[in-house]
Amino acid sequence: MKSLLYILTCSLFCTANILAQTVSGNVSGTDGEPLIGATIMVKGTTRGTITDFNGDFTLEEVADTNTLVFSYTGYASQEVPATGDLNIVLSEGIAMDEVVVVGYGTVKKSDLTGAVSSLKTEDLNPGANASVDQMMQGRAAGVQINQSSAEPGGGLSIRVRGASSINAGNEPLYVIDGFPIDNSPNLSSGGAGGIGANESPRNPLNSLNPNDIASIEILKDASATAIYGSRGANGVIIITTKKGKGEQLSVNYNAYAGLQTVARQMDILSTEEYITLMNDLSVARGQDPVFSASDIAAIGAGTNWQDEVYRDAPVTDHNLSLSGRAGSTSMYASVNYFNQQGVVENSGIEKFIGRINVESELSDRVTTGININTSLVSDNNNIDGIQTNENAGPIYSSLLYDPTEPIFAPDGSYNQSTNLTVNNPVALIRGVQSQGQTNRTLGNAFLSVEALPNLTAKLNFGTDRQSTRRDIYNTRATFYGGPAGGIANIVNLERSSTLLEYTMNYNTSLNENHAFTFLGGVTYQWFQNRIFGGSISGFPTDEIGTGNLSLGDTNTDALVSGREENTLLSYLARANYNLYDKFLFTASIRADGSSRFGENQKYGYFPSFAVGYKLSGEPFVPAVFEELKLRASWGQTGNQEIGNYASQLTFGTGPSVVFNGNVQGSVTPRRIANPDLRWETTEQFNVGIDASILNGRIYGSVDYFVKNTKDLLFNLPLPRSSGFQSVLTNVGEVRNQGFELLANSVNVSTARIKWKSSLNFSTIKNEVLDLGRASSIVTGDIQSVGNTAVIQVGQPLASYYGYVVTGIFQESDNIGESPQPNARAGFPIFEDRNGDGVITPADQTIIGSPFPDFTYGLSNSFSYGNWQLDIFFQGQQGADLLNINVIESLYPANFRRNRLAEQSLDRWTPQNPNAKWPSGVDPNAYGAGKVNTLVLQDASYFRLKNVQLSYTVPTTGQGLLSNLRLYVTGQNLFTITDYIGFDPEANSFGRSNVRVDYSSYPLARTYIVGLNASF
Repeated sequence: MKSLLYILTCSLFCTANILAQTVSGNVSGTDGEPLIGATIMVKGTTRGTITDFNGDFTLEEVADTNTLVFSYTGYASQEVPATGDLNIVLSEGIAMDEVVVVGYGTVKKSDLTGAVSSLKTEDLNPGANASVDQMMQGRAAGVQINQSSAEPGGGLSIRVRGASSINAGNEPLYVIDGFPIDNSPNLSSGGAGGIGANESPRNPLNSLNPNDIASIEILKDASATAIYGSRGANGVIIITTKKGKGEQLSVNYNAYAGLQTVARQMDILSTEEYITLMNDLSVARGQDPVFSASDIAAIGAGTNWQDEVYRDAPVTDHNLSLSGRAGSTSMYASVNYFNQQGVVENSGIEKFIGRINVESELSDRVTTGININTSLVSDNNNIDGIQTNENAGPIYSSLLYDPTEPIFAPDGSYNQSTNLTVNNPVALIRGVQSQGQTNRTLGNAFLSVEALPNLTAKLNFGTDRQSTRRDIYNTRATFYGGPAGGIANIVNLERSSTLLEYTMNYNTSLNENHAFTFLGGVTYQWFQNRIFGGSISGFPTDEIGTGNLSLGDTNTDALVSGREENTLLSYLARANYNLYDKFLFTASIRADGSSRFGENQKYGYFPSFAVGYKLSGEPFVPAVFEELKLRASWGQTGNQEIGNYASQLTFGTGPSVVFNGNVQGSVTPRRIANPDLRWETTEQFNVGIDASILNGRIYGSVDYFVKNTKDLLFNLPLPRSSGFQSVLTNVGEVRNQGFELLANSVNVSTARIKWKSSLNFSTIKNEVLDLGRASSIVTGDIQSVGNTAVIQVGQPLASYYGYVVTGIFQESDNIGESPQPNARAGFPIFEDRNGDGVITPADQTIIGSPFPDFTYGLSNSFSYGNWQLDIFFQGQQGADLLNINVIESLYPANFRRNRLAEQSLDRWTPQNPNAKWPSGVDPNAYGAGKVNTLVLQDASYFRLKNVQLSYTVPTTGQGLLSNLRLYVTGQNLFTITDYIGFDPEANSFGRSNVRVDYSSYPLARTYIVGLNASF
């Protein structure tokens, strides 16, 4: 017995000595610089620490049998025995143990079972970015981001794994520091008297400061997005802003200034070419020449209207931030000023943004924090959008206006051609005043309490409030404002959102082989929109503009107002199980109740399941793989972006009636009720593999997914006898399927030379599977053009729909016996697809798709000593784009409009029978429709998106200045494409799946110089 007690006592004594061991050391990179905030964890436990400002660390009570795992973002992790003093040098690579933000929590990248693209600050696009989403463009596989308008502050269209909806939204949900925001565009159209008729959508993320971003996670598969339920069908983008770090206050100042130029102008006819064309066409039509020799002599060089509209424009940004920690409280604060003038005169954006993030540990078990972002965004915007004929904007009119006309009339007023129905472009630039201003404050506060060991309760309260006002005034200098004596429009929009959220998180381990995480919670969000606007004309002078509407003619006034509300009540749960640190299981469910849907379908339920298998370490896996993981997931998500009251019977203003001799107003039903209206449901299956070799120097990820969206929200046509045109109902199904590839590599890593590369590639096939009882839906109607697209089973959403042009009639052809007997030599030949011997609308067919076959992005980062060069290319292949500018040139509404040079100089004539384009002699007699294969263009492109060269000035670190970096950046330096418009990414319909280019804002080439200084 004594021997046994002796042995036990010795064992306990030895164990106590083992547990009492303290390990310390230093962590640095291969360049010898300390890594601040590197993570040191005891493998297989949740115990760990981080390095301080000098890269030093201390970890107490570590057994010498333990293994320590060292990791740092952008570096390969290392595992070493926990013995004595350690000096660890990490090589640049891919750290699988870095933390990734997911819905309502975080997870180690190595334990991730869903498909998530994670972008850190260094992964984002540098340069003059007015909004956060511009920084992501081309950087993530499976995420197509198109800047539908290149105007400063213009809207972007984002598709995560394709387009899935016809009438509901296709944009992802944004979550900013845990707050899901309303991602609808700011005020852009609608309102009183045509308010904003020529406006493009404003970007709802303009209120964020790109300098504040710490990381962006894009949740793509249902396993990752199902926790957001009815708003997760189009993907979720989680934006995390910077937090205070470091033991002492640090100050950072970042500033740049630059110049923007139009990347390319449209090639239209010069004055000389225009005169020749007008005379030749007039003679071919049997008329006298338009211009005589004396006319030509008087005209001289004429006017290059594009030169009058475009300009070189400055851009500047100043950002000051403070970060630090005092005791148990950390703080990050920033102020930002951004001013970007547009390359089109009278356009631009100016922003003032402030942010403060504070987090404090009130005790060992209680943490609280607050995040507040406030902004004032002002813009000038009277430029782009769908602008036709008399309502055309300056970009449109600069392409069509007669180059023989002068800018000013002899009396000094703006010259208006008597031969055209579009405005003088300069008169539009200076004669239309359009200013918008948005005040927005977004903030949330949280309280986190460790109620029990491993059980944390969190209460989160947030609010998002914005107020937008837009003033538009058309002066007498314009066709629109002249006859009306000036037209004033003012509209105010107020938006608010309030969030109340309670979650509980429980982490436990049965032993070192079984780890569990449970999440449960309830969330409530309330939204309200209010609008008020008015218009009036007939002012005594243009000097006051919108300053005093009472000066206008009250017989012309019009008012509009409205108020909308909707609520979302949700319950959520998620469970994670890690078995032997090898098998990973995730399950989640969310129940969403929305006021937007029918009385019989208020709640939807969105489950998901995912598994992961860490193959690395298995005897049958080659030792070359440090990390190898298989993933598979299935889940359902929803889409509720249909606007408010769509399931209810609504009323509008009806005709006036006479009752008992008195004129009375009336109301009439506008929408038929549908109490069974419910969510669109997206069901997605995903399988993926992640791999890391060569000590993290090469990392790759491949995903295959199938994404089916059913119960599409669709305005189903009704018989006229019903009294309604359509009813919003659930019908139809759309599928997106494809592959995604991400490959990161550290090609060279020495003390002086480094070279890193990253490639993302994705391919998505979109197909309509079902449309209920409708065989097809023709859509995309444009004034003077007609319908441009069709939704049809077996084809991509919003496929281009028109006629096939097979050639041009020649003088030797037997035209009278053709399906176009009234055609003449030089007319286009349309394919008689149904063989009935005549060209009719039945010969229309699908002629192209707006979706690319594949998209890609390639970045390379080179550094030598203190110099660094970053280069990023992006592109797409296989997409088509309907160029309405080509239609307007091919089918001019007025003979004297200018035209694209290619169409006119290579048009059919008896001397040029092999021309690509028709004769242009009598385009209204061509027959068929204006949407055809002649005007649909290949929008494939390869673009040098960003180049940045920087130099870090050596500092001792002992004085006031701790870091100084100087840089020059170029954006959109060149684009290789066959597309003849301003930008193959453009979409004048904004976020619509129907993509057209109609006098879109020209892409800018930007050059900036800047500095980043830390104190």
